Amino acid sequence: MSLLALIGLVGGVVAHPPDRSPPSSPHRGTGTAAAAGSGSAAEAGHTGAYGKPSAAHADRGHRTVRSHGGAHDPPGVHAGPPGSVVRRQLSSAPARALADASRQLVQAEVMRAATARSWGLRSAPLRPPPPPAGADGPPDTVRDLPGEPGLAPVLTRVPTTDRVIFLTIDDGSRQDPELLRMVNDLQVPFSAFLTDDEVGTGYGYFRELRRLGVAMHNHALVHRYLPGLPYPDQLHQICGQQRSLLHEMGEAPRLFRPPYGGYNADTLRAAAMCGVSAVPLWSAEAFPDRIEYSEPGERLRPGDIILTHFRGPAEWDGDMPDVVRRVLATATAQGFAVARLEDYL
Repeated sequence: MSLLALIGLVGGVVAHPPDRSPPSSPHRGTGTAAAAGSGSAAEAGHTGAYGKPSAAHADRGHRTVRSHGGAHDPPGVHAGPPGSVVRRQLSSAPARALADASRQLVQAEVMRAATARSWGLRSAPLRPPPPPAGADGPPDTVRDLPGEPGLAPVLTRVPTTDRVIFLTIDDGSRQDPELLRMVNDLQVPFSAFLTDDEVGTGYGYFRELRRLGVAMHNHALVHRYLPGLPYPDQLHQICGQQRSLLHEMGEAPRLFRPPYGGYNADTLRAAAMCGVSAVPLWSAEAFPDRIEYSEPGERLRPGDIILTHFRGPAEWDGDMPDVVRRVLATATAQGFAVARLEDYL
């Protein structure tokens, strides 16, 4: 349930408390009936010896409205001062639980906004919508992508109308501890495409990212232009990194991105042979100071895949948190949330 929905429910309890009026008594009318002064409800509750309303009883009923309880009140019923009914209702266990949950959500959002500001963001990133799901998981976007039999399908944008984009980071040579902290603090979803020779002995860093929810995918054993290699060599590059990631991460990846985005039919055939289900490229590239778009308009679109790299000051005027901050700020300003690529592919 959303924060606004919870707050609305609490407001509804206060604004429209359930009817706690006592049942009609053969000796005393309810305050509501007495307040009316006449009418079937009052007459039915107050009769004389021959079934007719008693004048004394009717007068006593009028006085009941102004009283705060008396000798004739049914057990446990006491009108009390204004607001006492609301206080009694809010003191019930379900209402307290609802109020506590609402208060906790408000506090969590305040803390989330403060954390975002501590990382140089003007506001917290937008939350993505619930991921699309069918009976067994995400919709089979891969099956809908154009491609030839036996070849892994290629895409530069995820086919969705949700206002979401996807952040992907390639290679693995830069293992910035500040990125770990930022991902942990802001729960930044992204997908890593790793090249074995660039990661080197640093797989422990990527296991920690994986623990924080980052998915690890294949970017070949060596960062080479694959279309320049014969099919057996391409097969070795892709399947070899599948085996490496299975060994290091405990799971073989589903996605493969060729180095430099270069591929031919042999690349896609080798990827399919190695168990790859899709080859996501990109529609924009992010740097610490800018985002470069592949199409005119200089704006994000639903399903855009953003590329960046595990790099730092040696190549950029900035570091990993700077480029992630650029992506988050741009997405939020344009009304987009950053979502998990694996939830849509």
